[in-house]
Amino acid sequence: MNSKRVSGFTKLISNQSLLDYLSSVSIKRPTQVQEDCIPKLLNGGNYAVQGRTGSGKTLGYLLPIIEKLKERETEDEKKNIAQPKSIILLPTRELALQIFGIAKGISHFSKLRIRKLVGGDKGKSLDNLYRSQIDILITTPDRCLRVFKNKELRANVLQYLVFDEADQLLEPSFKKTVGELTSIINNKNVQIFLISASRPIGFSELIKGFFQGKKFKTVGKGEENILSHRVKTYNIPMENEEKFIYVETFVKKQNKRNGLIFMGNKARAKNVFELIKKTGHEKTFLLHKDLETKDRVAVVDKFRKVGGIMVATDIFARGIDITHLDWVLNFDLPSEPDYYLHRSGRVGRAGRLGDVFNFVTSKDGKRQEKINEALITQGRSDLKILPKRK
Repeated sequence: MNSKRVSGFTKLISNQSLLDYLSSVSIKRPTQVQEDCIPKLLNGGNYAVQGRTGSGKTLGYLLPIIEKLKERETEDEKKNIAQPKSIILLPTRELALQIFGIAKGISHFSKLRIRKLVGGDKGKSLDNLYRSQIDILITTPDRCLRVFKNKELRANVLQYLVFDEADQLLEPSFKKTVGELTSIINNKNVQIFLISASRPIGFSELIKGFFQGKKFKTVGKGEENILSHRVKTYNIPMENEEKFIYVETFVKKQNKRNGLIFMGNKARAKNVFELIKKTGHEKTFLLHKDLETKDRVAVVDKFRKVGGIMVATDIFARGIDITHLDWVLNFDLPSEPDYYLHRSGRVGRAGRLGDVFNFVTSKDGKRQEKINEALITQGRSDLKILPKRK
């Protein structure tokens, strides 16, 4: 045991409502990331925070933000309608709703006003948002940019801007949106936190391009998104056409365990979903980005409640925590190593056990090499789990 680690949260935070919340969810000891994050984020400045999947990064930034907001509460804030003090950006609606759920749980104790703004919100819910005081707004980039451009929300009193899954939010697909958003929210007094489980090569230069003039300190260096020692990995060699045959046998073997099957694209996901349904497996779910928003939410909620098997594209690879998940199957290996790490990181979270299975074909050579290189770079050469086929 590291003697430098504190016995609880009382040396990190002082707000009693936060301590009451932690007690209510039986969290007694901070993780290493939380010990590193909380004191630094409380003391001001901009930070790039890196921590392994399941290492507690969410509370690592939520607790200090809420502590500072409670310290600064005044009666005058009743005038600040439609002006969030904190904005937390997530790349997908599903992740935003997950973080919203955690923040709302804390707010039952801290009495802060937590609001969400994601795809599917409309009508009365939006009218209420625009008439509200907002301590923390949890949202996605497109929706956030739209309301600021339309001047439905204003950034006059903004104190914190959090990019959760920052490595994805700073990718080319979000570049234009995030660039416009940061040009609108350009208050020099806003603290910016970049939260991620992995950092692509050149991440520091990427940050400079988005946040010119801002200096970032690093938290959690060396806490890369590596696979947990509590995760066992199994490779199953076969050719592509064999995958669709063997997956039925695989599912029958895993019948009593909850799992997640990652597919390379929507069409293949649909095919595998139908195959599994035909085996009589009742609790089988399908998730991809082209589903209607309400359907995506319903699928995730149902899977979270009853378990079973989820067949998904990489929309489900990041951040989402399903506590009862036992295994992950990479039916198709991802083209980017980071996605392998994120996918596999759905199991083995917070000390839980888990298995990762890979269907590996003779055409996966280049992908195998890239994944192996990433594992070696992140200090896990012992997990060179995809040996090159002869």
